[in-house]
Order: sequence, then C-alpha cells, then structure tokens
Amino acid sequence: MVERMDSLPNEGVESLSFEDSFLRLSEMAAQLEAGGLSLAEATARFEEGMKLVQFCNEMLNNAELKITELKETYTSVASQPESYYSDDDFEEDFDE
Repeated sequence: MVERMDSLPNEGVESLSFEDSFLRLSEMAAQLEAGGLSLAEATARFEEGMKLVQFCNEMLNNAELKITELKETYTSVASQPESYYSDDDFEEDFDE
C-alpha cells in the first residue's frame, strides 16, 4: 500500500519507485484539478509534480535504453554463426 504524502523533500523523489512516483503524480493532478488550494499550495504541488515528471521520464528513458541494449545484444548473438564448435567436437563427446 502506498502512503499518501503531502509533499516530498527534494531527496525523496529519488527514493520512490516509478509506480509510487506515478501514483503521487496522479494524486497531485487530482488535487490541482479539484481546486481549493491556496496559490502557494498549488504552486508547491506543481513544482513537486514537475520534479516527479522529470524523475519518471528519466526512469522510462533508462528502461528504454536497457531494453534497446538487450535487444541489440541478443540480436547480434542470434546473427553470429551457430556455434564456435564444429559438429565433430560434439560427436567426439558422445562417442566416449
């Protein structure tokens, strides 16, 4: 269960998971849309929201980069010759 936070310290954003950050961002958007916040509160929520957006985008970009690197690695492995060993090497192992 995610605990609702009214505001995060600057270093707190990095300690959240993507899912927690996204949930917090959704909560803040709902608060801003509902109105009833003072200008100072709304500005603080907006600032925190922008930090969360940046953090989530960085996490998504890192995940995309990792997926791309993995795909390239496995694609290059698949396109290499089937084996470093000849068929004779395997036959020798089975003959013994």
